[in-house]
Amino acid sequence: MTEETANANACCDENRSFSKAALFCLALALLMPTLGVSITNVALPELAARFHASVATVSWVVISYLASVTTFIIGAGVLGDIWGRKPLLLLGVGIFSFASLLCAISGNLWLLIAARLIQGFGAAFILSQTLALASVAFPKAKVGSAMGLLSTTAAIGTALGPVVGGALLNVFGWQSIFWLLFVMGGVSFTICALFIPNEQLKFSTTVKQYDVIGTLLLGLSCLLYALSVTAHSTKLSVSGTVLFMLAIAVLTVFLISQRKRRFPLINLAFFQHKLRNLTLAANFLVDAVAMSTLVVGPYYLTYGLGLSVMEIGMLMAVGPVVAACSGYPSGKLVDLIGVKRVMLLGLLQLIVGVVCFAWLPVQFGVYGYIAALFILTPGRQLFLTSNHTFVMSSATNQEKGLASGILNLVKNLGLMTGASVMVAVFASQLKNENIALATQQELGAAFTATFLLASAVIGVSLICIYLFSANNTEFK
Repeated sequence: MTEETANANACCDENRSFSKAALFCLALALLMPTLGVSITNVALPELAARFHASVATVSWVVISYLASVTTFIIGAGVLGDIWGRKPLLLLGVGIFSFASLLCAISGNLWLLIAARLIQGFGAAFILSQTLALASVAFPKAKVGSAMGLLSTTAAIGTALGPVVGGALLNVFGWQSIFWLLFVMGGVSFTICALFIPNEQLKFSTTVKQYDVIGTLLLGLSCLLYALSVTAHSTKLSVSGTVLFMLAIAVLTVFLISQRKRRFPLINLAFFQHKLRNLTLAANFLVDAVAMSTLVVGPYYLTYGLGLSVMEIGMLMAVGPVVAACSGYPSGKLVDLIGVKRVMLLGLLQLIVGVVCFAWLPVQFGVYGYIAALFILTPGRQLFLTSNHTFVMSSATNQEKGLASGILNLVKNLGLMTGASVMVAVFASQLKNENIALATQQELGAAFTATFLLASAVIGVSLICIYLFSANNTEFK
């Protein structure tokens, strides 16, 4: 072996190990915002007692965080494309960590809610930059594996949140939850600064103009939509319909402004890719259905099967655990057989899983519920991993942050919509408005009808993607 060959091989080995180190850093950074959602849910009852607040008021500890992420996610992604993704990731980690400190030392509920709003702002930068960095740091043939690992990390964060949060709550109190996030932020900032490579962004100086007005309009539209779908649970005086119409009006103004501005927040040419638009719409629906299993499911487990809170909590952890185990293999499968096959396979398996979820719990109780999750959840991971790979790979280097921001925005909107709309569908199927008075047969019929409808929605997505992708050479 010549000296040049040996040096080249050594360089390749170094790059491979460096890529693995960078991916680990991204995974640790991504773990924080996913924990930031699920780890606090378990503390809501104690917060209500500690601050003598109502359930509706305390729920803003969660809602403020999600609304902040939803509002700022697109702007955060675009800023990464302009000013560099690593600096914006570090900024996000720094803001998230600082806000976690503010949460831990909050003396009243409203300060805690304000700190959570800031924490969500930092999370928006983290979420938007992790996918963007992963898509440019790895060869195209390995992007699927990277997306799969990040998907696994997100699922682990969701699964660990209630467990870790409950343990800390019992031993150290609610503040310890935020002290943990603060420490994780410090560790993540240090290793991300050391091991994530600096980008060589060669954009012209004119591109570095940022559309502040567009950011505010889009953020306001997303915030109004988020409030519209949570209006019933947050006891807002303004109806969800009025808020939804205001969201549409503001979005319309935003789109008009984007056409007229020389340097818009979102280049609307991004949405000329019809197949990508279709997969994003499918992503929205898949996340809405996934959230409905987490929101509608407990109603049936409680009133239909008569399970205790502890038993329901254990069952609710099954889905995230299965998702964590199936995320990385899904990414490897994408690299092996291609995006198109995996996406269509994922949607097909998801349809079968949702149909099973509609029938098996009603017929076989807890065992049917678990069996359905073992079919449904891997199908969702197959779809999400392949979809993320396709969306990020089809975007130009100058659009990676925008694409990542849009993916995360679609996810958040889908989750909020599923939590609201699917519960409304379930409730509409019950003859008795008071769910506690409904019979087991009525609950079972409503549960089955809700998820059969959900499976039909996913079926339409599968057919549309299959037909639109038939002659698309980019979609392999």
